[in-house]
Amino acid sequence: MSVLIEYISQTLFPLILSIGAVLLLFGGTVLIHELGHFLTAKWFGLRIDAFSIGMGPALWQKKINGVVYKISLLPIGGYVALPQMDITGSAFENEDAKDGKLGEIAPWKRIVIAVAGPFMNVVAAFVLAIIVWQVGKPPDPGPGPAVVGYVIEDSPAFDAGLREGDTLLKINDDKIHFWDDFRISAMLNRQLDIQVLRDKELINFYQVPTKVNQYGFRQVQGIGPVEPSLVYLGVHKVFPGTAADKAGLKAGDKLLAIDGNEVVDSQDFVGKVKASEGAPLIITVQSQKEIESKDLSLAANWDEDLQRWMIGIEFSGEYENVHPSPMSQIRYFSGSIFRTLKAFTRPKEMGFAAKGVGGPVMILSGMHSQVKFHPMQALWFTALININLAIINLLPLIILDGGHIMVALFEIITGKKPYRRLITSLANIMVVLLLTMMVVLSFKDVLLIRKINEDVAAPAATETPVPPSAGSPEVPE
Repeated sequence: MSVLIEYISQTLFPLILSIGAVLLLFGGTVLIHELGHFLTAKWFGLRIDAFSIGMGPALWQKKINGVVYKISLLPIGGYVALPQMDITGSAFENEDAKDGKLGEIAPWKRIVIAVAGPFMNVVAAFVLAIIVWQVGKPPDPGPGPAVVGYVIEDSPAFDAGLREGDTLLKINDDKIHFWDDFRISAMLNRQLDIQVLRDKELINFYQVPTKVNQYGFRQVQGIGPVEPSLVYLGVHKVFPGTAADKAGLKAGDKLLAIDGNEVVDSQDFVGKVKASEGAPLIITVQSQKEIESKDLSLAANWDEDLQRWMIGIEFSGEYENVHPSPMSQIRYFSGSIFRTLKAFTRPKEMGFAAKGVGGPVMILSGMHSQVKFHPMQALWFTALININLAIINLLPLIILDGGHIMVALFEIITGKKPYRRLITSLANIMVVLLLTMMVVLSFKDVLLIRKINEDVAAPAATETPVPPSAGSPEVPE
């Protein structure tokens, strides 16, 4: 019985809470979007047949004042059924529209209703960004400065000439503002032309190679961002049989110093281990159960495969919260999605961009990891999803809000309605393509998540930092 109670309290109950939080945050994002359509449609006096959070069969529904409110099975979107907004002529939930019993709506009103959904998502993102700015969140290198934090010797990045402290300005003529701008460009290209600022001097590096990692994404090997400021550096995991294990290092220990020199961050620690070249080290640590620090003696082992001195640990730690301004957050969110969309217009990047797109499974999984890690990180990620949803919905595709805007603008400019059969055919094709894409992306997402989880669970062969936003070992460069 005690084992069952422990399982429920330590595993099952937290899992239920985290899943519930994911559904609440993602469902809230969809709700805000559809509420924008609903309120403006009500303001203009349109007939509203249904308001659904989720797609597919209804898990719950209730009719109030002629509107059927639903919570549907699939948490991949939602809709407001507005027969007077129908641009295909199908009016799938209302026969009156087909019989001409409902009056037509002016094109400008249809534009306002279509824009209202994305607008509400942008407002929600700003509100969440303000909360994150005021409260603070754990640091994340992605939206951090595009400054090189470290370069591993004899790596492709080092051989190309990149050095610690370089500020990345341009990649293939695209301006760089955040570290993720560099990461995304690397994912999308086999080679990079990089412009950096070093000691007030502009320096260009040409044809810097990228290489595919074990997850199928391209990256520049041997380079990393500036590490966040530490409150303390700790031990996340100790691998059995290693020097750290034999010396008595434990998961949860705080790493204070090596040979009397204070440890600055994980890269500093790795550098000190490397510099020892197997000579005995005195590592000062503080355990979770003891107030006083203690010294442990050990010697690093040489790994033939990785060609590195190592002691056999993964890092963890507590990092100082950051307070990014609301505008910098919105700039990061929108910049990332626009950069990805731009890649689909470039023949050289199009194929890589298609491989890097995540589906609903990846989005929900990502939100789940953020919820488990930290509540403010989850709010930040929700703001990102709101901006992405707003931008994607404004694309000029028939089945999206942008499609309604495009058709309404056509009517305003030409004074004529578009050819209904053409619009209906395009809509049907896009629905089939969208559903197919969702299935393919979901299958791909499941395989990728499974691969990541297997790698996280498997013993690593070297010390690798644990990124503060992920809570799991980073992929060794």
